[in-house]
Amino acid sequence: MHRFKNILVGVDLSEDDRFVSPCPAPPSEAAIERAILLAKANSARLLFMYVLDSSSIVIPAKYGDIETLKESAAAVLDKLVKQAQQQGVDADAKVIVGNSWMELIRQVQQDDHDLLIAGTRRMGAFRSMLFGSTGMKLLRLCPCPVWLTEPQSEKISTILVAHDLQPVGDLAMELGCSMAERHESQLHVFHAIRYPEMDDALPSRVSADTVKDYRALAEKHISKQLEKFALAKPAEVHFETGQPFALIVNLIERYKVDLHVMGTVARTGIPGFITGNTAERLLPHVSCSIIAVKPEGFQTPVKIQ
Repeated sequence: MHRFKNILVGVDLSEDDRFVSPCPAPPSEAAIERAILLAKANSARLLFMYVLDSSSIVIPAKYGDIETLKESAAAVLDKLVKQAQQQGVDADAKVIVGNSWMELIRQVQQDDHDLLIAGTRRMGAFRSMLFGSTGMKLLRLCPCPVWLTEPQSEKISTILVAHDLQPVGDLAMELGCSMAERHESQLHVFHAIRYPEMDDALPSRVSADTVKDYRALAEKHISKQLEKFALAKPAEVHFETGQPFALIVNLIERYKVDLHVMGTVARTGIPGFITGNTAERLLPHVSCSIIAVKPEGFQTPVKIQ
């Protein structure tokens, strides 16, 4: 897979009551390992970035001042750079003070990164880097694909792509297929069926011919994309009627999915405007990693200073 060439890695160095710990938080370690493997496979460059968020907290005297903390964080990131370089990956590091999600998005824009990868933090006193609202804001506002990783084995055995048959779904499908091809994963493709008639009628009133025609068009659309890839295992395609969120959660649990790839729903031309974002709803409820892809023309409201 030769899709990503300039990867930004959001690193979390906070732990309990410490602003900078000697090692990245466990979720970040998973993201770092995944990023190095991906960069090595794609001959991509990496930037490890830690945002020291001091906007709403007072730094205890025992931890020193901001500059001392920045130096400590830089020393930790320098070890990550050397770790990547030892594996033949071009890498650099950056420490900045500010708002975590905002500075990461600004960095994406400034250096034209094509992927942001970071670990999700579900526990911790500060809940700093990518817990809750920060992860959600990255999903909602970051212009490039966002990969929020969970600690897991190196191999990605099972991938689920949610496909809405729209252009952003096509992008998610291409990425999911490419990942499945590279990792020799079992690929599952899910489409939540919604007939035009369902806007004005009960599902039970949709004619049999409409069901048949819609299913045929959906199968043709998905099959055409699958033909472009040499998958190690035949893809399993799931067509179901109902709320996408509940159906996706069920599929993730049923097939023990390692990675879920999906597109976000947005109105292009309206900066940061996203509605019905299933990716945001999924993040707190699933244990797998998630890659969220933005539609073409998406504009983030975050501005470079």
